[in-house]
Amino acid sequence: MESSEDKMTRTMTAALFTAVLAVTPALVRAHCGVCGIGDEKKTEKAEGKHEHGKAEGKAAMKGHAMPAAAGETVALKGEIVDMACFMSHDGKGEKHSSCAKECLAGGVPAGLLGADGSITLLLEDHGQKKAFKTVKELGGQQAEVKGKKVTKAGVTALMVTEVKKG
Repeated sequence: MESSEDKMTRTMTAALFTAVLAVTPALVRAHCGVCGIGDEKKTEKAEGKHEHGKAEGKAAMKGHAMPAAAGETVALKGEIVDMACFMSHDGKGEKHSSCAKECLAGGVPAGLLGADGSITLLLEDHGQKKAFKTVKELGGQQAEVKGKKVTKAGVTALMVTEVKKG
C-alpha cells in the first residue's frame, strides 16, 4: 500500500512535470528574437532559411548571443533522467540507462534526480552545446552538473555549462 508521503511525492512530481510541459513551449517560442520564434509572420519568413544560432542580415553583424541567464551558479549531483520515462513509470537507474540515453537523444527533456528525490530540469545553454551533449550521453548515470540555476513558473532548471560523470 502506498503511504501518504509517497502519494504526496507522486502528486507533486506529476504537478512539476505538467508545469514543465506547459512552460517549455512558451519558453521555446519566446526565446529567439532573431529568427522570430513566437512571431508567426517572422517565423514563416525564417522557416527553412534560418539555422538557429546562425543569424542573418543585421543580426549576423551583431551576432546571436543570448543574454546570460540570471541566477546563481551552482553544482548539483544526481542521476540524469529522461523526464518522460521518469514521470510516467519511474524510469531511472542503471537498468533504465540505455532507454534514458535513447530518449534524451530523441529530444525528451532531461532532469537531474537529486538524492532527496527532487528534480531539476536541465536545459542547454546556447554557448555550451558540448556540455549538454554530455548530459544526453550520461542518461541513467550519476553526474555532477554545473550551471546557472533559474526558477520560473514554479519550475527549477539549470542552464548547463559543465558536466562530469560521478
